[in-house]
Amino acid sequence: MSHNVNDMSRRRVPSWASFSQIPILKVIEPYLEHSLETRGGAMTANKRTVLIASLALFAMFFGAGNLIVPVMIGAHAGVNSWSAALGFVSTGVLLPVLSMVAMSTKRSHEKRLADRLGARLGLVITTLIFLFTGMVYAIPRVGAVSYEMAIGPFMPTANPWASTIALFVYSALFFAVASLLVLRPAMVMKGVGAWLTPALLILLFIVIAGAWTLPVVDIKPDPNYAHAPITEGFIQGYFTMDALAALMFGGVVIGSLKAAGLSKQQVHRGTAVAGLLAGIFLTIVYVGLVRVGQVGTGENGATLTAHVTRELFGPVGQGVFGLIVILACFTTAIGLLDASVEYFHDLIPAITRSQWLLIAAVVSFSLTNLGLTRILAIVAPANQFLYPLVMVLVIVSLVDLLVSAQLYFAYRIPAWTTAVLALLEALYTTEVKFFAPLRYLLDSFPAGHLQMAWVVPAAATLLIGIGLDWQRLTKGR
Repeated sequence: MSHNVNDMSRRRVPSWASFSQIPILKVIEPYLEHSLETRGGAMTANKRTVLIASLALFAMFFGAGNLIVPVMIGAHAGVNSWSAALGFVSTGVLLPVLSMVAMSTKRSHEKRLADRLGARLGLVITTLIFLFTGMVYAIPRVGAVSYEMAIGPFMPTANPWASTIALFVYSALFFAVASLLVLRPAMVMKGVGAWLTPALLILLFIVIAGAWTLPVVDIKPDPNYAHAPITEGFIQGYFTMDALAALMFGGVVIGSLKAAGLSKQQVHRGTAVAGLLAGIFLTIVYVGLVRVGQVGTGENGATLTAHVTRELFGPVGQGVFGLIVILACFTTAIGLLDASVEYFHDLIPAITRSQWLLIAAVVSFSLTNLGLTRILAIVAPANQFLYPLVMVLVIVSLVDLLVSAQLYFAYRIPAWTTAVLALLEALYTTEVKFFAPLRYLLDSFPAGHLQMAWVVPAAATLLIGIGLDWQRLTKGR
């Protein structure tokens, strides 16, 4: 049976009935009743559905990268932290919200939204998204982050071999159990998901509140943050990978709003509102995590947050927080493993689902044992290639929505232009000496020195594409 992205994503998320039981919803609903349209003093079913969708969307977006990247901005940007945070929110919050709106424009005959860029490029982009939001990056990242947060702080720093062995054993158990439960993810999500996300949020807010009581570590900004903090924060937003994940999660929200009986117009509006509310929640948490980074030290965001938590609450408090992170990362790993297996089995059905699961688990386990710092280095070139293309797809989809026409050249010309320049930037990011001369070529473009050589050419070719589409549509009348 053929599966599209929307169908696959829908099966991996708890039913809306289970999300309606989220405890935090009962706490915030009275405050939201005043800002949302109500009937008879009670929140309408449609409004409640959109609210639940926004909480579910936040839970899906907030993973390991969302925890560690803003913390590292606070640690590395120094006095420029808030400028960098502004750039980070642009790609870490605003772009995923816009991606949600773009997903709502997906047509019934389209298998992948990215196919609008061309069938071949759409297939490549979608496959890479599933790779890097799956076994190559996101899954090993949640394994590494959960170890760093929960186990790492208790390991003896004088014995690095002990930490290496502990990570090996922990990750082996982590992915073995996750793989066994992949066939029945709903059981885990229903049992843990409704309570896990609120508990994690509460603990995060406690840590964030505590961070404001600690003095800021006086460090100079790293060179990139010293010269262009907003741009560097913008690029760091790539590492959340939420704009990429929105191409999966958007289908979940849209399908659920349709299933709830909302009309086409209400689905468009509800998707936008759900994305906006989720974006507000993410922004609040990100600002707080930047502050956590300002008051601690550590090799990466996971160890830094663990040390700050331990300083605030001692070993017991830090241990409880570590357990919550393990559970959060564990349920995330189950969903991502399941999504990856379904997509690649559909793509290459000759390899059975069980074989794909074994491949995904082994690759994730192997990369986890490289350590979090090395995992982050691996994904940088992929993000430099994928994010510009996704931004082009989202922007043109929004233009397409505004002009109420099915654009063709406006997608393809700027997409292929962006793909060439983004690929060159990605090759340079690998830090392989052979690609070092590419910097001179990329810097010759406007904003090239900011790692955004694709922006002006993409904008120019978008205008050309719109002009060609206008001419094509005019002739067709």
